[in-house]
Order: sequence, then C-alpha cells, then structure tokens
Amino acid sequence: MPRVISFRGIRFNPDKIDDMAAVVTPPYDVIDSAAQKKYYEKSPYNVIRLELGYQYPEDNEKNNRYTRAARDYREWLENEVLIRESKPAFYLYEQEFSLATVNYKRTGFFARVQLEEFSKGGILPHEETLVNPKADRYALMSACAANFSPIFAFYVDPELTLDQEFDKVKASQQPEVHLIDEDGEKHRIWVMDDPQLQQKVDSVFKQKELYIADGHHRYETALEFFRKNREKYKAAGYILMYLVNACDPGLVILPTHRIVHSLPSFALSNFLTELEKFFVLEKISSTTKPDAVLKEQQEAGKIAFVMGTREKALYLLVLKDPAKMCELSAGRSAAWCSLDAAVLQTLIFQQLLGLTPESIAKQENITYTRDTEEAIDALSKDAQLVFLLNPTKISQIMAVAASGDKMPQKSTYFYPKLLTGLVINDLNS
Repeated sequence: MPRVISFRGIRFNPDKIDDMAAVVTPPYDVIDSAAQKKYYEKSPYNVIRLELGYQYPEDNEKNNRYTRAARDYREWLENEVLIRESKPAFYLYEQEFSLATVNYKRTGFFARVQLEEFSKGGILPHEETLVNPKADRYALMSACAANFSPIFAFYVDPELTLDQEFDKVKASQQPEVHLIDEDGEKHRIWVMDDPQLQQKVDSVFKQKELYIADGHHRYETALEFFRKNREKYKAAGYILMYLVNACDPGLVILPTHRIVHSLPSFALSNFLTELEKFFVLEKISSTTKPDAVLKEQQEAGKIAFVMGTREKALYLLVLKDPAKMCELSAGRSAAWCSLDAAVLQTLIFQQLLGLTPESIAKQENITYTRDTEEAIDALSKDAQLVFLLNPTKISQIMAVAASGDKMPQKSTYFYPKLLTGLVINDLNS
C-alpha cells in the first residue's frame, strides 16, 4: 500500500493575509473565465495566479501562464506571503455545508501520499482521463514543482479509527484557518503535528486502499512527472492528497445530468419508439419531482432515468433487461454494466442516437449540469433532450475500481469541492 506521510506544508501567512477567503478558489476545472476574473480581482495574492493564470495572445515559451505562476510562487515565498510549516504535519480539514435544508460536516485531512502505478492496486481510479488537461497540469507542475490543489481520495474504515482521533483534535485545538466561502460554506483547518498521531495514521494506512474520487488527471500527471524528474526533485514521488473516510456522513455525491443538443435529423417520435427496445416508458406529470421518482427506482434496485423533451414532456425510463446491457458491453465488468451513466451512454447515446465514444468524450453533442432546473430549462433553448440521473453510490465506485474498469466521464460529483490554496505541497523538499 502507498505510504501516507506528514509534510511541511506551505500556507498563506496570516500576518500578511487578513482575509483567507480572498486568496482561495475552487478547483481549476470548475472555474470559467468569469470566475477567473473574479478571483483575480479579489486579491493580488489569490491562488488563481498560480493554479489557473491568465493567457495572453502574446504569450511565448519564456512568458506564459506557467512561467508567471512560477515567478509569483517564488516571490510570494521570498516575501513570506507564503510560509512553510516549521514541523511536518497533517492538516485536518472540515467542511460544513447544506443541501436541501440538510446540514452536513465532512472531515478529512491533507497528507503526502506516495505515488504508485494503478497496476499495483493500492491506489484505484474510477474515471477515464483526457490528454489536454494532463498536458496543461504537466506544464504547470514542471514550471512550479508544486501541488497547489489536492487529489481527493477516500478510504474505508468502518471502525472510525482516525475519526475518533480527529474529534479529539477539534475539541482540544482552535483551527488555524476558519473561513466562509462565497457559497456560505465553512472551512476549517487544524495543523496536526503530534508525532504519536502521525504514527497512528501511518499504521492505519498500511492496510488501506485509496480510491480516487476527484483529480484523476492530476494524479496521472504526477506519475508522469515523477518518471521524468525523480532525480531532480526530492519529493516528486509524493503528491498532495485529501483523504476522507468513506463512512463519513458528510461524503456526498451529487448526480450529473446530461443535456443533448445539435443532433442532425432528430425525430422525437421515432426515438420514443426506439427507446422501447430497452426501456419501459412512462409519461409523468411535470409537477412530479424527478429526484424523488429516481430515488424510488434506485431503492427498488432498478436502473432508471427521467427524460425531458422539447414538447415539455417528462418520461420515466426503466431498464427492461440488464442482461442486454452486458451483452452490448463485451469485456466490461458486471459492476460497470450496472452503472446508470454507463447504461445511458451505451444504450441511448451510442446504440440509439449513434454517438461515438470519441464524440461523447469531446462533448460534441452533450453538456452537463448538476442542476435539475437548469437541465429542464435548456429544453427551451438549444437542448433536444435532457436526461436526469441518480447519484452514483460509493459502493458502485469501489466495485468498478476493484474490477479494473473506469466509469464514463462525469459519473460522479463529490460535493462540496475542496478549496485550492489551503495547503501547498512543494516538491523540492
């Protein structure tokens, strides 16, 4: 199993930064151009300048978003805007948030985790990756030799061994960082530099597999960076990770809905007839709550979607024969064939709509949203169809990862996202 170790993290200096909420951001891959501009304007020291800097038409090999990130990172260290922890530590991270009037707390911790090839089985992926995002992250890592944002991973510990220790830390120490973000969510960081606790963490993780929840592109990038730079950077064999127990009640996964557009020669009446090859169709009232209908089907052990059309009709689609899915997915595991996202992609997008895996990966005819209302509203704009899904279960992620399969993209959305800029992992030492 990969080693999980403490490290001297780099954090924003509270003597130089009055408002920590002004210098952190969500992960780079959920930041659009408008949000990027907003974070630039929040503070001259916002981590956006390191993680996702502006690009300019005149950029060249010697002056670009990556070289500017490296320059700012060095300057912030030299000017002690960023400071290194005096002792190796783990960083306890609590997020407090609400969903549908229900309050949650999720507790995990930041650590250095030893990189290893997926084939060894200690670190398990569950999603496919794309080339371009990895090239971008590799260029940033090469320029800065640091991890500005963590990989999000979970482990399984029903005995709550470490969770009990974390509760003691919360009860006995004040958090080093306490901020409220732009969504009203609370973030707290405790520095855990007790050697005995560090030994306990080490002993617990000698027997634990780690499942990547978010950050597959960054993990594969770090592996490639290590292969090419293991002699140059002392800590290149480790990556910054956030680790959370799968049994934590705050480990929430949201569904990601599909919006289908720009299909040539699409005829709804013919498509409805074709759907009946694989699904039982039932028209449902527009006043019915789709998420409640889907949850009921999931609890009954069925694979189902709610489909919206331009005629402002909603249909419940329930898979007739799971064996047909396996038949059309040669080489795939039973765990993969039982995924809602896999069934939707294989039977509807590929078999009935004729989309190729390549076009789906490039998002040529499909966009994604977590918001049910946004998906339905898209039907009054450019969308031809929308498909509302159930959230993927933790047990499904583990089963697919253990089988060696990878889920279709956008199969999971762990909520809330981790903030970037709370702790930085420098690869030089």
